[in-house]
Amino acid sequence: MENELTKFDDKEVALVKRQASGSINVAQSLMIENTKDLEKAITLLSKIKQALKIIKEKKEEFTEPAREIIKSARDLFKPLEEKCMEAERIVKSKMVEFNDKEEIKAIKEEEKVIEKVEAGKITPQEASEKMDKIAPEKTVESKGGKIQYKKIKEVVIDDEAKIPREYLMLDMVKIRRVALTGREIIGVSVIEKKIVASSNY
Repeated sequence: MENELTKFDDKEVALVKRQASGSINVAQSLMIENTKDLEKAITLLSKIKQALKIIKEKKEEFTEPAREIIKSARDLFKPLEEKCMEAERIVKSKMVEFNDKEEIKAIKEEEKVIEKVEAGKITPQEASEKMDKIAPEKTVESKGGKIQYKKIKEVVIDDEAKIPREYLMLDMVKIRRVALTGREIIGVSVIEKKIVASSNY
């Protein structure tokens, strides 16, 4: 990686590095009190924009091939990952179904044990020992690995219209696009703000 970066470290980039490093100090010390100062500021802004353009071009030379490699890798492996993830979901779902059945069986067995205690056929101590053996295992191991059944809490939206405003996120891109067409949106206003638009000669 270091060797790849070194090839961009030519005189042009060295100049840009100096310009970029000094631009903040120059910008902070800039005073615009008359037209001549403004003209100097325009020249400075032009130089900063040129430096930014060169930096971006050099950055693209290095990052574009990497982006293409990443895109190709994602296109190749994404379908395979999705298939494996779906297979994992199916297997885990079937494991949960099996455990649910085992728990239903255990409940029925526990009811039988309680009936025996109530009928005086076994003692509460014997019942307790039987109950410990009836409950399905929460952790199961095999030669290939280990699974553990856990209960987690999952949040589900029952009615989106009833959710308090504090939990909603505004779509600023859509709001801006619609508001700038002139359409009124309650609670939104369009204000004018002065900015500087510059161009190089």
